[in-house]
Amino acid sequence: TNLRIVTGALVTGIAITGQRATGVHYQVDGAIVRPLPIQEGGIPIWVAGGGEQVTLKIAAKYARYTNFGAGDIDAWVRKSELLREHCEAAGTSFDAITRSANFNVSIAATEQAAQDVFDDWVRRLERVVGAESTARYVGQFGTGNLIGTPEQIVAFLREREAVGLDYTIAYFPNVANDRAGQELFEREVIPALA
Repeated sequence: TNLRIVTGALVTGIAITGQRATGVHYQVDGAIVRPLPIQEGGIPIWVAGGGEQVTLKIAAKYARYTNFGAGDIDAWVRKSELLREHCEAAGTSFDAITRSANFNVSIAATEQAAQDVFDDWVRRLERVVGAESTARYVGQFGTGNLIGTPEQIVAFLREREAVGLDYTIAYFPNVANDRAGQELFEREVIPALA
């Protein structure tokens, strides 16, 4: 059994490194092994959260990606600066970390229509989980509820891009009932930001 384990490990090692081996019992040539084991630099780690004393320190030390709220631009800038300070203290590169934020997106041709879509989603959610749970869930996003026209959303995201938002995760809470908002975002917002 030990011989099998050792042989298996050797064959796997040969395949992973892309080498060839021709033996009595095993031949390896051009084997594809994916995913590869940990590579130089390690697995890219994504740290989500904006805790200023612990989470951002962990992100500074280990993360290639971060995710913290960008709805309030002043808070975003403050947390980004804290992340930079933590990176300096840890001896890591702030510029090597992609900073992201996620938003609940409600988009329509008019601001009122976008608000109506969002309010409709909130009402449906309340029927399923109750008003208290809905308020808590919606409140978690705080200023991360992105409601408006394509032009307003582009302006909002550009403003954040100017202060270091590299990556946006867009949730469309109404998409199970109506894909119009997601399609409008795809048609007008993404090309405007590309």
